[in-house]
Amino acid sequence: MALPPSSGRRGPRSGARPSSAPSSLNEDRTRLDRDLEELRRKEQELKALEEKMKRRVAELPKELEAKQRKQREMIHLRAVSTATYADGLGKPLDKRHLTQRASSGPRRMTRPEERSARLQFLGLCAVLAVILILLWKSLP
Repeated sequence: MALPPSSGRRGPRSGARPSSAPSSLNEDRTRLDRDLEELRRKEQELKALEEKMKRRVAELPKELEAKQRKQREMIHLRAVSTATYADGLGKPLDKRHLTQRASSGPRRMTRPEERSARLQFLGLCAVLAVILILLWKSLP
């Protein structure tokens, strides 16, 4: 058996392995460092998710209001499109131009409407001309 050194310090024993304890400590430390990094990464993900949810909660009233407005518009368009006659007595409405009629403000006539109005005007002018000619002939 070997005698301890005279300086009073204890050195490594001849039968023990000096590198086994530090290597297991290094392994534990690297494992703990990895776990710590994993926890930090998860914490950052949770913070990002929390911020995202806060933004979503802040935007929710605007989204709900927009959804309700869109529903009201759809209800109005359905109500306008189910009306088949403008006054109940005339010809059926042309469903291609319902959105223009539903909107407020002046609207332009479509080409078929312009053509029809022009023909009506010319017809009325012709009738007026015939009446004027007959009146002219009947004068003494």
